[in-house]
Amino acid sequence: MLAPLLGDVSVWTFVFLVLAVGAALSFEFVNGFHDTANAVATVIYTHTLKPTPAVVWSGIWNLVGVLTSSGAVAFGILALLPVELVLNVGSAAGFAMVFSLLLSAIAWNLGTWYLGLPASSSHTLVGSILGVGLANSIFGPTHSITEGV
Repeated sequence: MLAPLLGDVSVWTFVFLVLAVGAALSFEFVNGFHDTANAVATVIYTHTLKPTPAVVWSGIWNLVGVLTSSGAVAFGILALLPVELVLNVGSAAGFAMVFSLLLSAIAWNLGTWYLGLPASSSHTLVGSILGVGLANSIFGPTHSITEGV
């Protein structure tokens, strides 16, 4: 059934890809309710806007920002990724790195939200990328591309 769609990709690679996209969407969901509250808190507290229009207004302008951006931030984040992750994204190590950085960012965002601590989801994502890169350089294979860097 899926063979014509997958081509040379194995079923497990496809399953992990779907799980990775699901984890990325979960991070974006957590990012939405975590950071939107920080963005609209001032206008709601000062009674400039009521909560519902403030959240709708925030969502509209976030969408406009995404649609009109040049992608410079996305390419900047991509430059932070470990080289092995970019080159071997379909491997078991690549999937492990993707899942660990997304799940750690989700856990951190949920923890800071639950405790009421102000934290940026963007900084959380950058921190998890740097953590995965550091762990890869310490625990990764000895003869990897970035050995000695």
